Amino acid sequence: MESSMAKTDEKQYQQYVVQRNNEIYWRVEEKVELVLMGLSKQVPITTLCRINNVSPSLYYEWRELFIARGKEGLFGKDGRSQREINLEKKVHVLERCVGELVLEKELLKKLQDE
Repeated sequence: MESSMAKTDEKQYQQYVVQRNNEIYWRVEEKVELVLMGLSKQVPITTLCRINNVSPSLYYEWRELFIARGKEGLFGKDGRSQREINLEKKVHVLERCVGELVLEKELLKKLQDE
């Protein structure tokens, strides 16, 4: 009885099956597709998970990460994500270090010439 019900669900919800390129792991695009399907609430999460062979707990973990990162993007300065802001800070630090090294090099050159 369980398997016939699963087959019926699979046929009824065929449009909600994520096409995967690799059966070993889920690619980011596939996770996003699955999470968006779940967020649309057009199909029950338990059914969505069952037809895509993923545990509901894993789905909810992906969903929470997706929502958290989405919030992070919305709260970034000037439309930039927190990651972009952090990377820009690192670039400024590295630029300063390069400037200091260039000055040191020039000083050493002058000392060597004397």
